[in-house]
Amino acid sequence: MASESLTWNGPALTARMREAQKIGVNATMSEAARHARRNHTWQNRQGRLEASINIVAPAREDGAGVVGTWGSTDVRYALIHELGGVIVPVRAKALKIPQPDGSFRFVKSVRIPPRPYLRPAADAVYPKLASNIRAAFEKASGPSQGGVSDV
Repeated sequence: MASESLTWNGPALTARMREAQKIGVNATMSEAARHARRNHTWQNRQGRLEASINIVAPAREDGAGVVGTWGSTDVRYALIHELGGVIVPVRAKALKIPQPDGSFRFVKSVRIPPRPYLRPAADAVYPKLASNIRAAFEKASGPSQGGVSDV
């Protein structure tokens, strides 16, 4: 009876998978940020909001998984664009709204409709997360290291 041996490479395999997860998450966040910058519905006047969309925190290990953060940074009006809301004056009795003819109109509040750009990008790109992780793992593993023989 022939004897076969099995080499346990669990820790090395786990490390390669964790690294592939980080690469896959970063690739997915980058693609989502690009999508959000290119596919928004609001009119871009100065480009500040568009330029603020990026990876905020690269992928890192967090407990049993990998996490990362992307979105708009350093633009105070980013959230109201995404979710909509009501703007009310804080230090005055009314908001001063410039008009096309150069005059101003004074109002007690302004309702901003939602103009989502982050959520639609996430919806479009997140389904690719698993394949991005798989591609990173296969690239890191190479033909001789990956596959079923690594147990």
